[in-house]
Amino acid sequence: MTGSTGGNVIGTAPISFTDSRGAQRSVPLSALQFSGSTLQLGSGWTSTFSGQDQVILLAVANARAAAGELTAPPLTPPSPAIAVTATHPGLESNNISVSAGVTGDLDHPLGAKIKFSATETDTYGGLASATEAAQAIGVDTPSGQFGSPPAGTGLVVVKSGSVATAGTLPADHPPTVLTPAGLDVQAADSSTLFTLVPRADYSGSGGLSVAVALDPTGMTFTVTATYDSAAESGTQSKVTVLTLNALPAQVAYLVTASAPSGGAMLPAAGPPVRLSGGGPDVAASGLFYYAS
Repeated sequence: MTGSTGGNVIGTAPISFTDSRGAQRSVPLSALQFSGSTLQLGSGWTSTFSGQDQVILLAVANARAAAGELTAPPLTPPSPAIAVTATHPGLESNNISVSAGVTGDLDHPLGAKIKFSATETDTYGGLASATEAAQAIGVDTPSGQFGSPPAGTGLVVVKSGSVATAGTLPADHPPTVLTPAGLDVQAADSSTLFTLVPRADYSGSGGLSVAVALDPTGMTFTVTATYDSAAESGTQSKVTVLTLNALPAQVAYLVTASAPSGGAMLPAAGPPVRLSGGGPDVAASGLFYYAS
């Protein structure tokens, strides 16, 4: 027997049942639709059957659905619209979120404008000393010696040569905009424990901040670095699906955008895309999807 499909129901045969008058009736699957896991009669068919016959019909249909003979059609997976990839590899690249807003005539997608924004928040917690901070965050110029701090891959790095060897904890430092000059993380006695500087390729202004706070135990501390492209100075231009390689510098600091294998399309409205899959020598990535 050939397969039979309706708009919302898939099965191998129409529904046959004996109505309340004892007559044999047959209903195509296109007359039915799923509401959750329950079959209902489509609105265009309700006038065809009496209330009693509808009860009989739906009892037969739902019994077949419970037996697996009737199913909902598989959902068509969304089509990738735009791919975004972190500009730098590393575990911290998984902390990037990207938003995209579309303006203009959506009926002419090649001319519609897309405004991207990107954020990253890197958190290094449970640090007990400046030495541990350098190991966890990484440094700007690694020595390459065994056991020495690695090169940093996040938004901020510890300045080489600035690390105090004492196990002193820092005082709290509220969120502070970070400049190329860096931030001296100091103890309560104003002695510098280590210096945080932006990643080498940072040339912006206003969008990068850092905070240092003692943990509730009072025995360790946390360093939090945050970048928000929307807080950066300068014009943040929009792009089109044909000019994804021209992201404004504020966004391009964190990510690149490109067309997926099927070609670029306008992204659907939705929550920010959180990048994933990043690791040592691997940059995290993500996809915006097209709303058909």
